[in-house]
Amino acid sequence: MDATPPPKPAAHADALREAAERFGTPTYVYAEATVHERCRALRDALDGLPTRLLYALKANPTPALLRVIADEGFGFDAVSLGEVALLRALGVDASRILFTTTSTTDAELDAAAEAGVLPNLDDAERVAAFGDRHPGAEVCVRFNPGVGAGHHRHVVTGGAASKFGVALGQAEAVAEAAARRGLRVVGVHQHVGSGVRSAAELWPAVDALLGVVGHFPDLRFVDGGGGMGVAYRPGEAGFEPAALRDHVARPALDRLARAGRGDVDVWFEPGRYLVAEAGVLLTRVHTLKDTGERVFAGTDSGFNHLLRPALYDAYHALVNLSNPGGPPRPYDVAGNVCESGDLFARGREVPEIRRGDLLAVLDAGAYGASMGSTYNLRPPPATVVLRPDGTLDLVRPRRTPEDVARDVLGGAG
Repeated sequence: MDATPPPKPAAHADALREAAERFGTPTYVYAEATVHERCRALRDALDGLPTRLLYALKANPTPALLRVIADEGFGFDAVSLGEVALLRALGVDASRILFTTTSTTDAELDAAAEAGVLPNLDDAERVAAFGDRHPGAEVCVRFNPGVGAGHHRHVVTGGAASKFGVALGQAEAVAEAAARRGLRVVGVHQHVGSGVRSAAELWPAVDALLGVVGHFPDLRFVDGGGGMGVAYRPGEAGFEPAALRDHVARPALDRLARAGRGDVDVWFEPGRYLVAEAGVLLTRVHTLKDTGERVFAGTDSGFNHLLRPALYDAYHALVNLSNPGGPPRPYDVAGNVCESGDLFARGREVPEIRRGDLLAVLDAGAYGASMGSTYNLRPPPATVVLRPDGTLDLVRPRRTPEDVARDVLGGAG
């Protein structure tokens, strides 16, 4: 029998305990140094190749982290006008923003054109409609590569069941529609899914996308999308930047060169990879309920703060920061939302939990706060950034129940 992998440790445990003491719980803490490290790992792996990296903003739009990523030289993939507006407010030049669309209105696309960002059009009808209103504009077109991958069926964005992208077989028709309207298709794009931990899973989709390059004479880049995953479970292997270079970027560039398109760059859009492991959700246990069959550890957070376990049955390591050396015991770690699915873990062995203990939910930096809500009218967590010098900065103060109530009353009429 294989040995059980050891539990994942909580990096910066002392700083996390200090953050909870100073700012209370629930609180998101993001380690700025980790974001720097992940940015540099990808950037260094692709150094010397004609590639470009865009951060997928939907993973985590915390301004303090966006500044780090911008300083590391990344561009940005935005999926809404709100994300575009945030980036522009932070001083990000429009030339560094790709606006990826799905079921997007004419008004939104017109606003994106006015803002000067490059639209990434998701269907053939949108290409024609955009060209009618903006003849001569530059666009990117998203294709469905016909294959998908990801950690859960809800995040697989390629293949026949996906709503995303133009079918590869429609590439010639899209090229003709664009040409009739003077549109210049400067990029083609695909995204296979999210939480992919092997470059081998990305290559078939990128390989398929390369098949449409010949239809677009103005092409400047092929965007292989993102989806690079991280190791959430103990013993898992994370995504290797060197594999992205050797098994996706270089083969793609070689194929382009053989086709006489050596002037075309290859882009990628990491999101989760840059921020997931930088984030921790701190929550305190206030209830221990022993039913005789299970022990529920009730916390002051819930799926309104971290939806991934409820939505995807996702695994997040749990660390008892107050009693790390306690004997391991199985717990159902529950939230305070009035829903039976509000659980961070079922039957998870955690060092003995006592009332008042501080728990760290690890690898919560991607699709945690960005997917949060005020369901049950519970306020969102505070947000703290751990700077490389060890300083803890409160970048988003905790809101009160009265604040949330005022938001609702403001629209009551």
